[in-house]
Amino acid sequence: MIKALITDLDGTILFNDAFPEVVREGINTLIKNRVKVYIASGRMLSSIYHYHRMLGLDTPIIAYNGAMIGDKDLNIIYHNPIEYSLWYQIFNMLLEEDLQINLYFNDSLYIFRKNGYGGNYPIQNKVPAFFVDKIEDLPELPTTKVLGIGDPDIVRKVQVQLKERYNSNLYITTSSPTYLEIMNRDVSKGRALSILSSITGISVSEMAGLGDSFNDLELIMDSGLGITFDNAPLELKENADYVTGLSSPEGFREVVDFILWKNLY
Repeated sequence: MIKALITDLDGTILFNDAFPEVVREGINTLIKNRVKVYIASGRMLSSIYHYHRMLGLDTPIIAYNGAMIGDKDLNIIYHNPIEYSLWYQIFNMLLEEDLQINLYFNDSLYIFRKNGYGGNYPIQNKVPAFFVDKIEDLPELPTTKVLGIGDPDIVRKVQVQLKERYNSNLYITTSSPTYLEIMNRDVSKGRALSILSSITGISVSEMAGLGDSFNDLELIMDSGLGITFDNAPLELKENADYVTGLSSPEGFREVVDFILWKNLY
């Protein structure tokens, strides 16, 4: 029995800053059939909250790829950041490349070295930001996530370098070709499911996980029912329990139908 759908946001249910009608109808259908809907995104908690309200949801929010979980009122109920001594090392590695560096302290955004790939990040995510030019202006606090933004070739190169050096100490993934996401080693959307389970009382085996990008892989693998779209990367499709015949967002109707079918049989 599937009691919850945990879904990625961007590229999965959100497109051009809006929810297609097929998504809105599908979410309403799930809720009417007693399947709760949760959002799990790499975005900041405060950024997801805007879309959470648009959908009229009242469920907990998985933010920063699972490094933070907040309730419907933005109260933080779980947080697993990167300690200062470690993220400072990563920061210095990113400094050697032409990447914008985003750091997140208690759900506040600091942007170091704005570039053309990420300069509009605050507007796109509907959050305020502190733009800093000096390293000493950054808080010496744990950060929820380090985000490197830049040319896809540079992002791929730095991802390889970071994995060679820190693979056992960090969770390193990409949410788009220009976004390199770096979190605590115990963080992923998949690992967040067990935390969500302890909060809601819903077993992980009763959760369906839906996503479309590499930072959704663990969500798809660790949930009771992993789902992705026909246009998702091959690695996601190989690890999913169900792959829609259509691309997102049109495939969302298939997702809903499959969950409801599973609950009948």
